[in-house]
Amino acid sequence: MFMNQKRFPNTVVIIPILVIIASVIGYFVFFQKQEIAPAITNTPTSNNSQNTQTTANSVSGAPSLSSDKKSIVVDGKILLAVDNNVIFNWFKTESQLCDGYNLTSAPDRKMFCENKISFKSKTRFTLIVVSPDKMKIGFTIESDTLSPDKVVGIFLRSTNKVNLLTNYYLGNEFISFSPSGTNFVYQGGCFEGMCGLFIKNSETLTNKASLNNPEFADARGQNATFVSWISDNQVEYKLGTELKRESF
Repeated sequence: MFMNQKRFPNTVVIIPILVIIASVIGYFVFFQKQEIAPAITNTPTSNNSQNTQTTANSVSGAPSLSSDKKSIVVDGKILLAVDNNVIFNWFKTESQLCDGYNLTSAPDRKMFCENKISFKSKTRFTLIVVSPDKMKIGFTIESDTLSPDKVVGIFLRSTNKVNLLTNYYLGNEFISFSPSGTNFVYQGGCFEGMCGLFIKNSETLTNKASLNNPEFADARGQNATFVSWISDNQVEYKLGTELKRESF
């Protein structure tokens, strides 16, 4: 009993010393943390917003026909000119205007067929039709040479590619795109004022429907006239005076 009472004061002295030491250590640790500046992480700015803006700007303006009808333009830039290589070469090799006797049938025909400046001066877009997303442009072209015959085509901005869809003949006309632009319809295969209607996919150009299109064009007894889109996959048209619908 006597021994326990003698040691108690030593224990009482040791405890305050430990508290003081712990306080001093805590003080220094606290102020060291305060002096260390927090690390700043620089997160790279994503280019997605910039890319989105660029993409939006590229299709912001609706393509339109230049005043001289020689070019399709958007935001002051030429998207497609009527003397584009594909168009010029098509007239030279596929239109039959530059074949055999046709090449020498008129004094200026050779220049038209071989000189781009001459070709451009005599050739024009008669109309253009722009898809809802502004990325596809349907067009009809005619020339002073054998006017008013026409050829129908489509220009895909995504690939910068021109596709000509018909022969060069009277009555060919690009008509319109479907409500979402998935498909388009044009008039072609005409014979003596009676034409067929052709519907294609806007991206792949695969055939969706051919209306009033017999095996031989001279077998047509009535003209087909486009009326309206019912949906992307259904059209209304007239065959002669009869109103008809076609789904595809």
